[in-house]
Order: sequence, then structure tokens, then C-alpha cells
Amino acid sequence: MINAAQKAGSVRRVLGTLTLAVLLEQLPWASGVQAWLPDFVLVGVLFWVLHQPARVGFGVAFMLGLLADFQHGAVFGQHAIAYAVGVYLVLFLRLRLLQFDPFRQAAQLFPVLLGVQLIVLLVGWLAVNPPVGLGILMPVLGSSVLWYLIALFVRLLHGKGLQGHV
Repeated sequence: MINAAQKAGSVRRVLGTLTLAVLLEQLPWASGVQAWLPDFVLVGVLFWVLHQPARVGFGVAFMLGLLADFQHGAVFGQHAIAYAVGVYLVLFLRLRLLQFDPFRQAAQLFPVLLGVQLIVLLVGWLAVNPPVGLGILMPVLGSSVLWYLIALFVRLLHGKGLQGHV
């Protein structure tokens, strides 16, 4: 049974990491680095959907997607729709993903992240402000690497070490 202090600590961790992800999106990155940067908010949302599905779900993903639309100056709802689809896919694959080591988790999430970016691209093409070029797909690689690093950190934090790690 979870007591109130554990519940409050869990909510603070979720809110803290999602706030950090939003702030990382706000930093002024160099133009060459910007194209390869992961979508910090998406990775944060998908991580917490995987590990705390009762706390973070479609509503949080949609609201943070609207915030991402506002930050990027994109069509309102462009990222929100894509984030909701990403949450659905992670919830669908949740039990499978939890069985894998960090490398295989990142490999399994690569198509999910690619699908989310393709939805962002498609919605942008259908709206009045289409994205220019396929450079919008570059953050998929960065997001996959970021997922791998976060999953590896969580694995080490829980004391599982690198046994059986590729």
C-alpha cells in the first residue's frame, strides 16, 4: 500500500522531469545542434507513460503537446495529436517494453518515435504551415539515444547493473 508521502514524491518526480523537459526545449541551442536534438518533452512523456501509466496519460500528453506547439510556433494541435498517438502506442507495447534491456527498449521505441514525427510532419503538411524538408525527422535518432541513456541510468539506479547488457 502506498502512503501519502510516497504518492507525493512520485508526483513531484513526474512534474519535475516534465518541467525539466519543457525547459530544455526552451534553451537557445546552436543551429547545427538544434536539428539533432531529441524531443525532450516527448521522451519525458513516453517515459512516464511507460513507468507511471496511472499518473501520466493522454490528457497530460495532449496538454504538453499543445505547449510544444506554442513553443515551436507550429499549428495548434500538431504535436498534441502526435503525442497522443505516441502515448497510445507505448501503452499498447507497455508490457513488452518493460521486459527489455535499455538497448532493446530504444530499438523498440525507434519506430514509435518515428511514427510520432511522421504524424507531426503529416499534420503540418495538411495545415497551412508545412514543415520545410525532412529535417523534422532528425530528432528521432536523438530521442532514441536519449531514451537509451535514460533507461540505462534507471537500470543502474535500481541496482541491476550491466549484466546481460548489449
